[in-house]
Amino acid sequence: MALERMWPWPPLPEVVALQLALIRAEDEEEDEESGGVQPEPDADPHTGEVLERRVRPWDLPMLGGDLERAVWEWLDDVVMWHNQAYGWRDEQVIPSCWPLHWGLALDFAAVAFGRIDAYREASSPAFVGRWHSDWEDFQRRMAAGLGEEGGRECRRGVHTRPGQYAAEHARTEIQRDRKRAERKLAE
Repeated sequence: MALERMWPWPPLPEVVALQLALIRAEDEEEDEESGGVQPEPDADPHTGEVLERRVRPWDLPMLGGDLERAVWEWLDDVVMWHNQAYGWRDEQVIPSCWPLHWGLALDFAAVAFGRIDAYREASSPAFVGRWHSDWEDFQRRMAAGLGEEGGRECRRGVHTRPGQYAAEHARTEIQRDRKRAERKLAE
């Protein structure tokens, strides 16, 4: 019996690979300069924007331009890889609407980029085993985060967010509380 060849892990787009190489070089330079102690990054006091630091591609809200497009396309490829390798049951399949589930997207990006370190940088298969544990944890969080029946409706192409109304209500209440606090400070 001939086995079907496994799909290879999607290659990183050049712009993403370059960004990771720059981050590694920057981190190594800081380690050499500081004797292994990581300094706190400088930040603009008005915007909080980190100055003179590379954007980590797994930090999805910080992405822009070509890097953003490349990361999201690569993550789509990783979703297809995941669904081919792990999607044996419906609840294991990452639905096509995954980018609309912000928590799922952030978690997925961290785990996907974590695999790069586990496989490329590991000196032992123990690191790979830890990554597989992280991946299983991601699958459990995904099923819980997608809601009842593990996101069955999302997987059928019906994307709804029942918690949206609760989230909007919480946002409205938080904003109202902030305005109240600002008025008190102004008095």
